[in-house]
Amino acid sequence: MATSKQQYNRKKFTKEYKVKEIQKSITKKTRLKKEYFKALKEEGYAVPERKPISQAKTNVRKLREEKALQGKQKLDEKKEMKRERKKLQKEQVEERRKRELDQIKLSKDKYEQREKRKVRMTQRTRSGQPRMGPKINDLLDKIKGDETYTR
Repeated sequence: MATSKQQYNRKKFTKEYKVKEIQKSITKKTRLKKEYFKALKEEGYAVPERKPISQAKTNVRKLREEKALQGKQKLDEKKEMKRERKKLQKEQVEERRKRELDQIKLSKDKYEQREKRKVRMTQRTRSGQPRMGPKINDLLDKIKGDETYTR
């Protein structure tokens, strides 16, 4: 069960309550201002001229429109930055994917070469002896591929 203070606070800290309070204060200020000008007029003092309401409203509207345009420009800039980041991220993902595919292809090629070499090196004669020809050819290929011997 909520205490009366908690219930009061729940009402007090809502958006509707705040809006109502602001409206009350605005109406109170305008009423006081109107009464003050009326009293000044009755006593014979010069009443300061007020801006026409329509002009004040147009100024407020202009300010709001300018703020909206600025906000829209900022929003457009943010959207553009977001697009650029997304594009850059997409390019990075694509580049990483290409590198991974190249790495996989390279490892497959090496694996196939090892398998071919293994098959050649494990050849046997009819009597079960290892064949020397492929082993000698393999050694020759190694020597030809090595830079120290190909000067």
